[in-house]
Amino acid sequence: MYDEVLLTIQGSSAVPVDRTSLPELALQERAHLQEWILANPGILGPGVEIITCEYDGWQTADGERVLDRLDLLAIAPDGHLIVAELKREAAPHSIHMQAINYAAMVSRLTPHDVSELYAAHLGKRGRTVDADAALDRLTTEFLLTSETIRHPRIVLIASDFPPSVTASVVWLNEQGVDLSLIRFRPYQLDDKRVVVSFSRLFPVPDVEEFTIGRRSETATVVDDEPGAPWDASGLRRLAAASNSATLALLDLCAAEEPGYVGVADIAEEAGITKGAVRGQLAGLTMRLKNPANGFTQKRWPVSIEWLPGGVASYHMDPELASLWRAVRQQPEAVVAPQVQ
Repeated sequence: MYDEVLLTIQGSSAVPVDRTSLPELALQERAHLQEWILANPGILGPGVEIITCEYDGWQTADGERVLDRLDLLAIAPDGHLIVAELKREAAPHSIHMQAINYAAMVSRLTPHDVSELYAAHLGKRGRTVDADAALDRLTTEFLLTSETIRHPRIVLIASDFPPSVTASVVWLNEQGVDLSLIRFRPYQLDDKRVVVSFSRLFPVPDVEEFTIGRRSETATVVDDEPGAPWDASGLRRLAAASNSATLALLDLCAAEEPGYVGVADIAEEAGITKGAVRGQLAGLTMRLKNPANGFTQKRWPVSIEWLPGGVASYHMDPELASLWRAVRQQPEAVVAPQVQ
């Protein structure tokens, strides 16, 4: 298999750098490798954020302590949790089985459990956030739900993987288990500085990602663009399709003097619990991005500001707020220019 080559460059001179290993460098799994990933969670995937590390608070239904320690638990932007298992050398033959065991235990967590772990982790890293504020962020920015928790992803990170592991991982993916392999390569430069590369070993890109063919006139393009700006038509559609939490959120943000708008305010306005607010708002992003719902807009018509202590505050552009008020007063009669 073709392997990477690292070169030091000076003008036209290119000198290969010899690969080393973490044991040879006296670098540890927890004190070093894990800290690198904590500082750079993007190694696990785009937009990923760490929930906790070194978690060992497991117990059986009978209350008996389970002596297992999860290396890293993270969350992806789509609300799915990521179980990461790290090895500072080549992975043992059983690494995937160990990670599956952790994923099974993680799948039994609740959104409240995850928010407590997240708040505690942030506190240890110098950011004081209570569990409610953590839950607000996880359910609004990351779309965490009980359903996404039920299907965690697995990421295995090691300096290499034996064929028994790679064969098992390929088969598990074919059975619907979302499992990835990330390989790291450490190098030591002449000046004793250490360089480490991280690359995805599996799943490999499909061959279609490397080819160019005739453009299909009926192709569907999926991207992360904000979509069309909000206008009266879009707001009328949103008002007609919204649940009580979404209507309360938009009404409060569109008030003449909205001030701070938080989850507690939305719950009071809608006459529901804060938990119900989080559950209803969590589906708003997916509703907008689902073409079947008819929205050309992909982003909320409000923005989120995080106040000291990790408290979420929702805001709406004044021009858009005025348009929303008009829509609510005359839902079928408003015609206005688009608002960016």
